[in-house]
Amino acid sequence: MVLNIKESCVNLVKSKKSNLDRWSPPVGDHLKFNVDGSTKGKPGLAGIGGVLRNSNGKTICLFSLSVVIQDAIAAEILAILKACELCTSNHRLADCNIQIASDSMIAVSWVNNKEEFRSLLHLGTISDIRGHLQSMTGLSIVFNPRASNKVADNLAKLSSNGAADRLDWMGG
Repeated sequence: MVLNIKESCVNLVKSKKSNLDRWSPPVGDHLKFNVDGSTKGKPGLAGIGGVLRNSNGKTICLFSLSVVIQDAIAAEILAILKACELCTSNHRLADCNIQIASDSMIAVSWVNNKEEFRSLLHLGTISDIRGHLQSMTGLSIVFNPRASNKVADNLAKLSSNGAADRLDWMGG
């Protein structure tokens, strides 16, 4: 099943020819964790997905999880939180510089305290993310355009369409 998810994600990315649609690797020894959320209904079944890769594009981790949420921004924030949890809970990543890249400008600005948010619904999740950012100095949240986030988008859509939850670490 993991192979099928990876193949479908890779095929989706390969189907795009534009340089604007390509994933941009992190620099040097940094890692990048692209994340995304996908919703069906409001509220309703949603999916979150993410893929952690090194600067050579090698996949280190991927996840695809179903969640029940209230709105689309909640799915984006939950995807960021899941990536934070995975990064801070893996001792092998403790000294790594990791960018968590989301295609939601609003979620990224809320998490990074650049835009005031007033939603009590998201307050706990935002606080949890900020706690992870404080506990791991090399962890940051950045905005990436949707076109460069195709694999994470596909993983999120798989879960929002009812696919089984997946969490896979590659290479032991």
